[in-house]
Amino acid sequence: MKRYLGLLMAVILMLSPVTMWADTYTAGTYTGEAQGHNGKLTVEVTFSDGAITAIELGEHTESPGIADPAFERVPQAILEHQSLAVDTVANATVTSKAIIEAVADAVTKAGGDAEALRNKEVAQAQAGEAQEMTADIVVMGGGAAGLAAAVTAAEAGASVILIEKTPAYGGNTILSGGYMQAAEPEYAKTVEMTDGQRSEVERYIALEPKGERMAAWQATVREQYDAHVKAGNTWLFDSPELHMIQTYVGGDYVGNPELIEMMCKGDVDSMHWLADNGFNWKNSALAIVGSIWMRCHISADYASGQGFIAIISNMIKDKNLDVTTLFEVAGTKLITDDTGRVTGLIAQGSDGTPYTLNANKAVILASGGFGANVDMRVKYNTMWPSLDASVPTTNAASITGDGILMAQEVGANLIDMDQIQLLPIADPVTGRTNNVIGEGTNMYVNQLGKRFVNESERRDVLAKAILEQPGSYCYIISTFWNSRMDADYKNNYHLTLDEMLASGAVLEGKTLEELAEKMGVPADTFVETVNNFNKYAAESNDPEFGRMVFPANAALEMEGPFYACKRAPAVHHTMGGIEVNVHNQVLNTQGEVIPGLYAAGEVTGGFHGSNRLGGNALAEIVTTGRNAGSHAAQ
Repeated sequence: MKRYLGLLMAVILMLSPVTMWADTYTAGTYTGEAQGHNGKLTVEVTFSDGAITAIELGEHTESPGIADPAFERVPQAILEHQSLAVDTVANATVTSKAIIEAVADAVTKAGGDAEALRNKEVAQAQAGEAQEMTADIVVMGGGAAGLAAAVTAAEAGASVILIEKTPAYGGNTILSGGYMQAAEPEYAKTVEMTDGQRSEVERYIALEPKGERMAAWQATVREQYDAHVKAGNTWLFDSPELHMIQTYVGGDYVGNPELIEMMCKGDVDSMHWLADNGFNWKNSALAIVGSIWMRCHISADYASGQGFIAIISNMIKDKNLDVTTLFEVAGTKLITDDTGRVTGLIAQGSDGTPYTLNANKAVILASGGFGANVDMRVKYNTMWPSLDASVPTTNAASITGDGILMAQEVGANLIDMDQIQLLPIADPVTGRTNNVIGEGTNMYVNQLGKRFVNESERRDVLAKAILEQPGSYCYIISTFWNSRMDADYKNNYHLTLDEMLASGAVLEGKTLEELAEKMGVPADTFVETVNNFNKYAAESNDPEFGRMVFPANAALEMEGPFYACKRAPAVHHTMGGIEVNVHNQVLNTQGEVIPGLYAAGEVTGGFHGSNRLGGNALAEIVTTGRNAGSHAAQ
C-alpha cells in the first residue's frame, strides 16, 4: 500500500547554549511518533547538547488543508520556546497534540525530560494596537459559504474584508464528505433507473401537496417524467423540481418553499460555476447516507470537502480580487447606526488585538451553525434524549453559533433552532466521519447480526433506529466494489484500508463467518441477513423494511474479503438559525429586512426543515454564499 507522505517541514533555530535547559540531551537526530487524527505521525527531531535545533515532519496521514496550519505553527513554537507547553491550532487540535507528543517521544529518546518541557511556561502573545479597516463588504466566516460570498461580491466590483477565527480557510466544509446535491441531467445519465426508482417518482407526484408551490412542482415533474418515459430514456430521471419536492417532504414540510426553490434551482448553476473555475467533477451521480436520491456529486481530484475550499479560495488570487482575509480574527458584535442599519462589526484577534471593520454596503454572516456549542445544543434540543457533551460532533471546534448570537442581538429572527441533525454513521467515540468505508446506503446490521432499518431512509430515521439497537451502534457492511475505496484502497478522505484496519475503525474477514466473529455477532444469523439483503437488492424490493431504491452495487460480492465499520450517531448539522429571504437578507422578528445584513450557509434557518437531505448542505452553502455576495454587492 502506498502511504501518504505528508508536508515536509524543517525549521532550524540557533539558540544560546547558556540556558537552564542546557546539557539535557544526547546530541543527534531521533525519530518520535504519536497517533494523529488519521493514523501514525512521525517527526525527526535534532538536538544539540542543550536545545532542540530542528523538527522535521515525516510520514503521516493527516488531511491536507486541515492539518497544514498545525504543521507550520506547532514545530515553530516548540523551537522558539524550547517547550512542549505550546498552544494547539484551532480546528487541528488532534494533529497539534500528535506533533507535541511525537516531539516528546523524541525528547525522551534523546535523554531529555519531556515532562519538564510540558511544564515550561510559554509567554502569551500580546495584543496589538487597535485596528480600523473599511471595505464595501465584510464577510464573517472562511468556509465555502463565506468564500463564495466574498468571491462573488468581489467579482461584482466590491471590496471585501473576510475574517476567519481559525488560522486557515475551511470551516465545516473542509471536514465534510464533499458530496453536493444538484439535479444536473448529464450526470443522471450515468445511472440506470430501477423499477423502485420509478415507483418513487410516481409516489412523490401523487403526494397530497402542501400549498400551491408544491403543487406546481408536482405538475412540472409530471410533465418532465412523462416526457422522459415517452422518449424511451432508461437512465435515472431527475430535475430541480423533484429535488425541491424531496427536500420539502424530507424535512416534514417545515422548510420554507421559497428558499428551497431558490437553492434547488441555484445549485446546478453553482455546480457549473465551480467547474468553470477549475473544479473537476467525477462523472457520476451517487446516493449517500440520507440523500434519498442518486443526485450527489463529488470531486475527481480532491479528498472530502477540500476541493471546494481550494478552488474558491484560489479564485481570489487567480483573479486578483479585492479580498483581504484576516485569519485568527473572530467577530464579536455587529455595528448599527441610528436607523438600525448594520454598518460593520467589532472583532478580536486571537492575541487580543481589537478590530473595527466598517462596511460601506453590507455585512455577510457565514460563520456556520452551533453543532460544537454544547450549551446551545442543550438549550434548543427537543428531538433527542440528550445532546450534552457526551454526544460527539462531526463539526469543527470553531462552529459555535457566533453569527447566530450576534444577529440575534440586533433583532434578527431565529427559526427552527430545535431542529438538530445527527449523522447516523459517525465514529462512536470521536464523531469522526473520515475513517469509514462503505456506501452510506450499504447494509446496516446490529449486534444481533440483523438488519433493522431501510438504509436509504432519512438521516433522522436512521439515527433514531441506530440509537434503539443494543449498544446504540451498528455496523456498515461492504465488499470492495461497494466500499467507495479506489484502486489504491483509499476512501474518499484518502485514508488507506491498512490505516483504518490498524486503527480498528474497520474490521476485515476473508469470509462472512470470520467477519461475524470479529464483530461479535451470531454467524448464522449474519450470513442469512446478507443473503436476504442481496436478494432484495437484485429485485429492488425489500419486504422486511420497505426499501425500494438500491444502487447497482448495493449487493455484497460473495467472495471476500468482507468489511465492517462500527458507526453511531453524532451531532452533525443544525438546521435552524437566522431567518433570511430569497436574497439572503436577514429578517427581524417582525419579518422585515435588517438593512445591511445578509447571512449564508448553515448560520441560516429555513432551508431544510426538520431533516436535511445528505448532500444538501454543500448545495445550500455554495448557492447561498453566491446569492448573498451578489445581492450585497448591489
